[in-house]
Amino acid sequence: MPADDLMTNDIQAADVAGSRGSGLFDREALAATQVRYLTPGNSEFRDGGGSLILRNRETGEDCRVILHLLFPYGETRKLVSAMNPEQEEVGMIRDIDEFSGESLAAIEKEIKRRHFVRVISKILEIKDKNGITTWKVETEENGRAEFALKDTYGSIFRVTDTRLIITDIDGNRFEIRDADKLDKASRRKIELYL
Repeated sequence: MPADDLMTNDIQAADVAGSRGSGLFDREALAATQVRYLTPGNSEFRDGGGSLILRNRETGEDCRVILHLLFPYGETRKLVSAMNPEQEEVGMIRDIDEFSGESLAAIEKEIKRRHFVRVISKILEIKDKNGITTWKVETEENGRAEFALKDTYGSIFRVTDTRLIITDIDGNRFEIRDADKLDKASRRKIELYL
């Protein structure tokens, strides 16, 4: 049975349960928990000059959205959440390849812009001041970089035992592909946070 049919059946079940007065299923609560899938039939995207604009084809309304990739970090084309500036999900894209033309180009540009991950090859310095750590690193892409972490332990995500994703206070992401392969001085600087 298709997912859309399942959602329809769930709403019908909620109506039946509600008519019996059970209160267990509330139509509004059920609707609030359902995912709205964004498709070429109900949505179109365009580049808004530094931001991504989503047009709801059903209402004609435009809103600025921010795309967030869901796990795993390596997948950049499937299960993409579109959130408004208040961090509320407005919909989910199952597969960006369902879109074409301007919409696909705008989605791809936004994902590349928001989810560019720089690979750290060497840690030059980590300074901790008032709970904020400032990192100076060398990256494979463009030499040196400097960034800050507000919650250092919460900002470092272990993908595997040795692969790390670090998200700075501005939402930029950095990757250490294999912490064991860093030079000895770099490993000493980061081992406190692992």
